[in-house]
Amino acid sequence: MQPLEFIGFALGGLGIFLYGLLTFSDSLKELAGVRLRNIITRISGNVWSALLTGLIVTAIWQASSITTVVAVALVNAGMLSFEGALGLIFGANIGTTVTAQIVAFNITQWGLFIIPIGVIIYIAGKKKKTKSIGMAVFSFGLVLGGLWLIQIGLQPLENSAYLQNMLLAFSNRPWLGIIAGTVFTALVQSSSATTSILVALGKQGLMTFSAAVPLVLGANIGTTITTLIASVGTKLSARRTAVSHLLFNVIGVLLIYPFVVNGWFENLVMYVSQFLGDTSLPRLIANSHTIFNVIWSIFWAFQVKNFAAIVKWLVRGEEKVYTKPDYLNDKLLSAPSLALDALRNTLKYMAEVSANMLTYVFEMILKEERYNSEEIWNMENLVDDLYSEGLQYANKLAQAPLSEEDVAHLAAIVHSMDDVERWGDHATNLMEFAEFVYENDVHFSPKGQESLKQLFGLVKANLDRAQQVIDNGFSENILELTVLTEEQIDALVKELRNERTERLIQGEVSVSAAVIYVDILTNLERVADHCLNVVQNFSRLQREKVSDERRQ
Repeated sequence: MQPLEFIGFALGGLGIFLYGLLTFSDSLKELAGVRLRNIITRISGNVWSALLTGLIVTAIWQASSITTVVAVALVNAGMLSFEGALGLIFGANIGTTVTAQIVAFNITQWGLFIIPIGVIIYIAGKKKKTKSIGMAVFSFGLVLGGLWLIQIGLQPLENSAYLQNMLLAFSNRPWLGIIAGTVFTALVQSSSATTSILVALGKQGLMTFSAAVPLVLGANIGTTITTLIASVGTKLSARRTAVSHLLFNVIGVLLIYPFVVNGWFENLVMYVSQFLGDTSLPRLIANSHTIFNVIWSIFWAFQVKNFAAIVKWLVRGEEKVYTKPDYLNDKLLSAPSLALDALRNTLKYMAEVSANMLTYVFEMILKEERYNSEEIWNMENLVDDLYSEGLQYANKLAQAPLSEEDVAHLAAIVHSMDDVERWGDHATNLMEFAEFVYENDVHFSPKGQESLKQLFGLVKANLDRAQQVIDNGFSENILELTVLTEEQIDALVKELRNERTERLIQGEVSVSAAVIYVDILTNLERVADHCLNVVQNFSRLQREKVSDERRQ
């Protein structure tokens, strides 16, 4: 072949490999993303279970960045502690080494045979799941086939003096290799890609073990750059998670660097590889990646609190993070008054989260800006989980011997849970309207925005009153103010609807803007209705309590 053909094989193979790695991750995420996400929430209770979860999930997804993003979302939703998110990140660093381990087997030449198998499965498949399986097989074939093409394209370099000098420089000056590995991995956005390519080069005799180790270490740093850049401008928890990923690898590289210079790390990898029965160069390179990440994942798992403290010190600030409360203890069911307090505390928390959802989304509607809808969905899921668990707990409590007052109190809480859960539903409706406003470049007039502000101000007043009643109990004054404000809301909504209809007839506003505006009005009006319901629920409770006292 001509030199140009070899270059074509190398560059084409690189492109096919990177595309295959990307689509392989996406197809597997499509197959099991939601299910795995639910599993993460359930079993990541401590750093060790989180580490194992992160390892398995990343081994399946083959993208530590995806695991990191999921960790951020769960922390924001209050479904995962920051320490649990760190455990996921530690495990993700081990899981991401699986690709290189697979590539170390002499199977790259079979990639071109695997590709048509994936195509057949995809074409023959009628269900979405089957097509995703076909795409996963096809993508895996691209990964292996791309690496095989890279190997072919780089054959002329076997006797290259330039390559030999470069490898010698990496061997004698490991810091150069670390920089090179960091830069290349930052460009391809995957440590799996870098180490897999190094393994492929090792098969061709184009890479030495001494030169590969610094490049592998640099790859671990480079894979964090994308996440770090993506975290700019995000919430505090997202920035801390990105910094955690960076610190994990940077500190690890700095601490292990002396052992690389004196050859002890290479000796360790050789010893482990001998124990496993394979000391081939490709396996040594793959094992160096795995051993590095295993060492530091286990080390930091034992030091997770100290690691978290370092991150929080570096990335300072306060942020409201909603974590699922543990109020509903079955042991309290034998003491109904305590169980009622626990159920009411759950209602308080639901109300706080739902009210903040509404405030956040409404601000985004007025700003007409893109925002993190994932966060709203996570808060909604948290409210739904609390609602479901609350109803189950209430059913258990209803089986206990309760006084008439306790029964009335339980009824007020359960009915109010229904209403507060609806706050969250309307918040997600408003979120979808906000997305439509942004994506379709819909703009409200200054007068329309002021009217919405006025309406939300009234709704917010009743949201606060409903929360006050849940927190501190009922008063006649609150009921009177809530009813009065509700009447003002109904009158304003009617006025704004009529005004919007008239402007639409006159051609002053677009149909889409008018429809969205009216939908926003409707949802805010219904939120106000549910606020009034909450106040009335506890009003009835108070009246029954007073009536019982008079009878006594």
